[in-house]
Amino acid sequence: MSQLDKLKISRRIIPSIRPRRRKDTPEYRRNKLISNIEEQIELAELAIEGKPLELMRKRGHSELPVRPRLWWQSDSDGTILTQIRYNKIAINLAGRGTTIEVDGLKRLPSTFRTVVKAVKAGELDKAILSAARRSI
Repeated sequence: MSQLDKLKISRRIIPSIRPRRRKDTPEYRRNKLISNIEEQIELAELAIEGKPLELMRKRGHSELPVRPRLWWQSDSDGTILTQIRYNKIAINLAGRGTTIEVDGLKRLPSTFRTVVKAVKAGELDKAILSAARRSI
């Protein structure tokens, strides 16, 4: 009996490329949310200046304009209603609700910056994790 006869040999093929493992850590989720909030800050500043709400996204080797998704709406009395979203799901803020009321469009960027500080401090980690689990 040869030494190779002792081994279990098959015709299965081993893939040459290992599948990428998605980083699903609290830091990854925070950074993803922060980048989306910063995009909303940019859009709010464009709206304040009266410029068209248009973002450039990289598609292949070129950049194309895309129509962004706004996280806010203007109410009839001038109040701005906004939500912080992770994977299109509104995040429950401190267990009190999902909507933030802002006095006007000019205050919206500072409101978003306050939320960024809360995300960096880890105050929304449980809510982000809950939204991430619901979107799967």
